[in-house]
Order: sequence, then C-alpha cells, then structure tokens
Amino acid sequence: MSKQIAAGSKYAGEWRNDKRHGKGTHTYSNGDKYVGEWLDDKYNGQGTYTWLDGRKYVGEWRDGNFNGQGTFTIADGDRYAGEYRHGKWHDQKEETNDDTA
Repeated sequence: MSKQIAAGSKYAGEWRNDKRHGKGTHTYSNGDKYVGEWLDDKYNGQGTYTWLDGRKYVGEWRDGNFNGQGTFTIADGDRYAGEYRHGKWHDQKEETNDDTA
C-alpha cells in the first residue's frame, strides 16, 4: 500500500496499526530513500538508506539508527564497513579508500 506521508514524501510497503511495519520503501521529498524493514514506524532490521548526495548505508538498523553490521559509503567512494552502534561506527574493521592516485 502506498501512502503520502508528508508533502512530496511517499511510503510504499507494509503497515500495521497505521505505522510502517514490515518491508517498505520511503522516498523523501529531498530525494533521499530508505528501502528495507520497518518496526513501529522506525527503520529496523536490514535496510539501505541512500542520500541524494551519493552517500549510502547498507546494513542493520535498530530504532531508526545504524546498528549492527553495515557499510557506509561516502560520495567520494570511501567506505567504512564493520559494526555500528546507535548510529555511530563502533568497530574499525575495514576502511577502504577508492583513491587511485
């Protein structure tokens, strides 16, 4: 089911008790997009958030924050892969830089 959330913002996916719940895609009015799992109207489980400026986070979420294993890619191609807690990089497992110079 698709529903407009706010002006220019749209959600297509599963609902429970009038909250985003299950799998769905939210496209924000500024061009950002989240595709993944929801629990009680928050990102929760596996998901991908893509910012209009090219940044991207792919991984686990809890209560709307990066939480668990994931990869954050900056627009210039640098990646930070590892463990995140409460929306912050916790474990410096892997950092890659796409600079070829």
